[in-house]
This record gives sequence, C-alpha cells and structure tokens, in this order.
Amino acid sequence: MKVIAISAKGHEFLYKPSTAHKVSERSGRKIMDALNKAGYKLKENEVWHMHDVDCYDNAYAYASYQEFTIYKGSIRERR
Repeated sequence: MKVIAISAKGHEFLYKPSTAHKVSERSGRKIMDALNKAGYKLKENEVWHMHDVDCYDNAYAYASYQEFTIYKGSIRERR
C-alpha cells in the first residue's frame, strides 16, 4: 500500500505512523508535493514523504482509516 506520512527532513525513512494516509500510486506524488508546498500540519524540519508499507507495519493500520484523494482538482482528507 502506498502511504504519505510526515517524515524527518533528511531522514525520510523515519516517519510518524499515526500520520500515514493512504494514496493512489497515480496521484500520490501530486498530493505529496501540494502538502509540502502548503506546509500542511508540518513542523520545522518535517516533510510529507511517500512510503510503501505492508500489513506488518503500524502505518498500514492508520492508513486503513485515513486517506488523501484528489477530487475535481482539490485534495480531500478522509478520516
């Protein structure tokens, strides 16, 4: 499953599982870029980064209930 989560800048492999949101492979990059540009829920030295997770990762459970989608040109968050 492709997810976008808040990661430490420069150490993108370290991310907060509770911030993981499911995204489609097709629109994931666009959503990630837009969230970073807007600074959505980011603190200093944090970025949104795309990760590939499986069912053994905590982020998988969070992403099952949280999702970003693009609908008519705008990003929507489902919780």
